[in-house]
Amino acid sequence: MTAPALRVIVDGDNNNIYRGGDKVTGKVWLVVEEHEQIESLKLVFAGSCITKTSRPLHPNTNTDVAFSRQDYEEKIRLFNREKRLVSDGKLGPNKYSWPFEFFFPASTEPQYKRAVHGANYPREPHPLPPSFQFKTNSPGGIAHVSYFIQARLVLRGSTETKRCKCTLRYHPTPPTGTPQRARLTSSVLYGQVWKPAKDKEESRVKKVFSGVSMNSTPRIVPTLLHPSSVAPGQHIPLSLNLLNARDPSNHAQQKCTIDTLSVTISTYSTTMCGNSTTYPEDQVSKHITCILRSDLNKSIPFGKTTSLTSNFRLIDDMECIPTFKTYTITRRYTLSVSIGIKYNDQPFAIRSTTPLEILPRLPRDSLPPLLQPEDGDDVEPLPRYRPREPSREFAPDYESIYNALSRTPSSEHSALSLAGSTSSSLFSGAEAGGDISGASTVASTPDVEIEHLRFERVGV
Repeated sequence: MTAPALRVIVDGDNNNIYRGGDKVTGKVWLVVEEHEQIESLKLVFAGSCITKTSRPLHPNTNTDVAFSRQDYEEKIRLFNREKRLVSDGKLGPNKYSWPFEFFFPASTEPQYKRAVHGANYPREPHPLPPSFQFKTNSPGGIAHVSYFIQARLVLRGSTETKRCKCTLRYHPTPPTGTPQRARLTSSVLYGQVWKPAKDKEESRVKKVFSGVSMNSTPRIVPTLLHPSSVAPGQHIPLSLNLLNARDPSNHAQQKCTIDTLSVTISTYSTTMCGNSTTYPEDQVSKHITCILRSDLNKSIPFGKTTSLTSNFRLIDDMECIPTFKTYTITRRYTLSVSIGIKYNDQPFAIRSTTPLEILPRLPRDSLPPLLQPEDGDDVEPLPRYRPREPSREFAPDYESIYNALSRTPSSEHSALSLAGSTSSSLFSGAEAGGDISGASTVASTPDVEIEHLRFERVGV
C-alpha cells in the first residue's frame, strides 16, 4: 500500500522575508495512489517559541553524563491559524491541490497568567519577535523562534499524522517615524569628574592674566553623546564634550588630548524554561570590539563637542537581530565606550556602558548616503592618473621594415620561397603564367600606399 504524498508550496522566493501584514499564498498538494479514507486534512499557519536546556540531577557533581542530567523544555505558540481542507472524506487515485492565503499578524495572540508562568511573561500581546535560533552554553540548550505553514494528514483508522512543513522568515517592521539618522542622547558622567594634579611649573603671572583663580587646575566634567537606538546600516555617531567647571566659558583656552578610543557592542541572550523561580535560565553574552585605536593625539578644547566616529555603521548580518523580548527569550545589547584623555601628560580614562536598542532594518532607499570623512581622518587616496608618452618600442616603424626588405638580395630561390609562402593574388597570377623571372622577389607596395606613422599626443 502506497502512502499518499503530501507537499506544501509557498509562492515566491524561498528566501523571502515577511513582515506584519504581508500576505502568504501557495498550494497544498496531495497525491493519492489508491482509494483513501481521509479523516482530516488540516493546514496550520503558526509561530512558535521553543526553549530547551538541561541541569545536573546532582548539582554538587561535575559529571556531564547524559543520564545524570534533567532536561527542560518550553513551547509557546505566538499565534495560530487553522484551515480544514478535508474532513471525513474519501479520495480516489488522483492529484489534488488546495490554494491557501494567510496574512502575517504583527503581534502575538495568546495571553498567559503571570501567576502561573512568572512575572517575565508579558501580560498583553506584544510585537512578534524575528526568526531566531541559537545555542546556549548548557548541554542541549537551544532557543528557537520560527514561523511556518504545516499540512497535517490523518488517515481513517491510523494513529499517525503525516506532516509537511514550510518555514517562513519573519522580520519586524521598523517603528513608525524612525529617523534616517540615529538620534543622540547626552549622558553627563558626574561620577567620572576628573581633577588633574597641579602643574608646579605653571607661572603665577599666567594664572592672573588668564582670568582664572589662583587654583587654575581644571575640574573636568565629561559628557558623552551617543545613540540609544540604531538600525542596521545607520551611522553610529559618538561625540565627547569636556567641561571645565572652574572655567565654563574656557577663557583660558585650555584643552585636553584624546589618546585612545575603544568601542564595544555586547550581546546578551536570555532563555527561560517555564517559571523563573522553579525552572532554569540560560544567559549567553558576546562582546565584539568594533573600534580600537591608540595614539590619536586629537585635541579637544574645553566646552567644545568633538566627534569621535565617522562612517561607523552596524553590519547587517545574521548576528544583527533586532532587540526583542518575548515569553521565554530576551535579546538585548549594550554599547561600551572607553576614551583615554590626557591633560598636561596626565592620563585619565572615561568609561561608559549604556543600553543600545537595535531596530529592525530600514529600507535601503531610506538610509542616508555614506558620510564624507572628516578632516584628520586617515584616508589613503588613490594615485592620480597621469597620461604616458607613447613609446615607439611598442609600435615598430613601418618604413624601416620596408627598407630592410628592399635591401634583400634578389634570387630565383627567394622569389619561389616568398611566392610559395604567401597567398597574395599577385604571386598567384605569376605562378599561373609560368614565368616568374619578371616577378619581384619581395612584396612590392606602391610608394603612395606606404603609411607614414606619426605619433601625436592624445588629450585625455
